[in-house]
Order: sequence, then structure tokens, then C-alpha cells
Amino acid sequence: MNKSHYINTIAKRFERHFDIEYDKNIFNLKLDLFAKHYSLNARTLLTKNDIIDKFENYEYVFVKHYEYIDEFVVDEFIDFLKKASEEFVNPTKIHMSTYLNGIILYDEIKDGAVDKIKSFKNSRTFLFGIRGWFDTRLLAVGLNGQDIVCNREGKRVKKVYQITP
Repeated sequence: MNKSHYINTIAKRFERHFDIEYDKNIFNLKLDLFAKHYSLNARTLLTKNDIIDKFENYEYVFVKHYEYIDEFVVDEFIDFLKKASEEFVNPTKIHMSTYLNGIILYDEIKDGAVDKIKSFKNSRTFLFGIRGWFDTRLLAVGLNGQDIVCNREGKRVKKVYQITP
């Protein structure tokens, strides 16, 4: 499978619920695909104007292709995700959750990079969970097969990014 086929397949899965941009430049890193999702939910009492409470959820997907992944490439992408968490996560009064999904597409991967990906963790709660939380999911998807390496949070969405033949 090639890079463009994978990106088009993922974009087709996300097009209903996400705003999708191709070749987006964020923090001087050219991403192959950037997708964002926003939802606002509210509970009402009798009419739609009687709002009890409301909360918002965000999800961002950053997809970048590398031909060869080693520890330095993973460190660079992790730094990008940490910077993105500072920029994209905004814990307001009605914020509930934000998920950052960092997807690295690769042709070849080194063992040291696998260990870094599996051990990566970047999560936080705000005001003891009252203002919500954010989690960062890091997945490395092999284009030569169905190899997916992910961190602990990434296991929850592993099937979404797996392309079955």
C-alpha cells in the first residue's frame, strides 16, 4: 500500500465527522493530513432554552509520512505533539475532553523507535477533572503490512487506523 492510498482511506472514514485538510503546515512541520472534530453537547430541562449544563469535546488527527523512522524522528514528532497539546487544548469552563492523535506512516522502523513510541505518555486533567482532560495517542502505521505500533492510549483507536485488505 502506498501513502496516498492510506491517507485517502482514512480521510474517507473521517469525512463525515471531521474537517479535513491536506498538506497542512503546523509549527514548521508539513503534515500529510490534518483533521479536527468539535462537538458541543447540552442537557436541557423542559425546553431547549432551559440548559442545565453543556460541554465540548475536541479531537485532532495529525498524519505525517516518513520513509524511515528512528529514535530522532520519533523524538521530533513527540515534541510536535507536545507543542500541539499546548496550542490546541483550551480548558475552558465547558471543556470536557480533547484527544490528540499523532499518526506516523512509515516504510521502515528501527527497534529503538518502537520502544519510544510504546513508552510515550502525554495526558493531563484540569482542575481535578472539572475542566476536563486531554490524552495524546501516538501510533506508527507500517505501509508494508498491518504493523501498528502504539502507546497505551493509542490502543483504544488502533482498529480505526488499521487498513484491512
